[in-house]
Formats: sequence, structure tokens, C-alpha cells
Amino acid sequence: MVILALDTATDRGSLALMAEERLLGEVSLESQGAYLTRLLPGLEGLLGSTGLHLEDLEAIAVSRGPGNFTGLRIGLATAKTLAFALGCPLVGLSTLETLAAQFPCQPLPVGVLIDAKRQEVYLGLYSCQEAEPQPLGEPVRLPVAALPQRLQPPLLLTGPGLTVYGDTLAGALHREIHWAPPEMRSLRAPTLARLARLRLQQGLTTPPQQLIPDYLRPAL
Repeated sequence: MVILALDTATDRGSLALMAEERLLGEVSLESQGAYLTRLLPGLEGLLGSTGLHLEDLEAIAVSRGPGNFTGLRIGLATAKTLAFALGCPLVGLSTLETLAAQFPCQPLPVGVLIDAKRQEVYLGLYSCQEAEPQPLGEPVRLPVAALPQRLQPPLLLTGPGLTVYGDTLAGALHREIHWAPPEMRSLRAPTLARLARLRLQQGLTTPPQQLIPDYLRPAL
């Protein structure tokens, strides 16, 4: 099954094509401010580089948030349009969960931070010892200043929010809270595709008209 995965919920969006467990191609969209103009050309380029056409896509995967409001709307609108037009299944995945899934077989709990602006973050905590991350409670939005009291060691901390607020958190967290390397804190679309493949095997899809973004707070 050929899966198209797309993420525009974070600052560094990406696209990927995967067939079963084989990555066919990946494109970085670089900046959230350019999603409106770069997403469709990026998809066209990805298809061209792999020799595929839109009609070859058999499933669509998309990050449904939390994340940047405008980016989420663009990504979900594109994914739903493609799924509806092609008549293929659609899988919406948590942005927090997908970021955690980039650390499979991790013995430590994984904490994921995404910048929520206004000195706030979205936080998700997961066990990543299995093929799919298992949530350790509900994701929340909270002030950055509340993190030192909220995060319990031992823990592996990751996500783009860690990069944004790294200077604020430096020295404030327990020494047994480990930081993921900067190059591993951004969501990659191949991880989204891998999780989607598992959900498709379980029959966990969503009709396009029912898939909505998960903002974790009202949009202004």
C-alpha cells in the first residue's frame, strides 16, 4: 500500500511516500509560513521524483494537531480533499504522538513539547517501548514556567518546543530529564506514514468530513 503522509502542524513540515515498510521519498517544506505556496508543488515534486501519480496513492496520513493553527488547516484541508477525490482511506494522527514515535524501543518515558505561543507549550507523555507510543495521560497545554514541576524524572524530552524554550528550561529541569538531540526534535513525515500503516492494519480510519484539527485550545 502506497501511503502519502503530510505534516504542516509544526514549523518544519514535510511530506513522505511509503510503500509498506519502504520509504520511497521525502520532502522538507522548511517553513510554516510557506505551506500555502510550497505544499502542492512539494507534493508534485515528490510524486515526480518517485515516478508515481496521484492515482497511485492508496491512503493519506496527516498530523491533526496540536500545532500551528494555520498550518493545521492547510494540511487537513489538503489531506481531506485528496482522500475524498481519490476515494482512499484517511488517517489523522496526533502530532505529539508522532513526535514520540520517533523514539521506538525507548526504555524511558518520552515527553513531547510543541510551542503553543504566549510562553505556553503543548505537552504529551508517552511510553515508547512498543511499536506504537502509549499515552501516559491526556495531552495538555500549560505555561512553560510550570514544566519543572510537571515533568518527573527519569524522562526523555523532545519536540520543537524544547528547542524554542531550551534557554528558559536550561538548569531548571531535573538532571535525569534527558534532552533529545536537536536534529531529532522535529516531526518527519516517514514516522507519520509508519504509524498510519499500523492504524490502517487495525482499520482505524476517519471519513474526510469527520476529521477535525485538535487545537487543545480555541482558535482566535
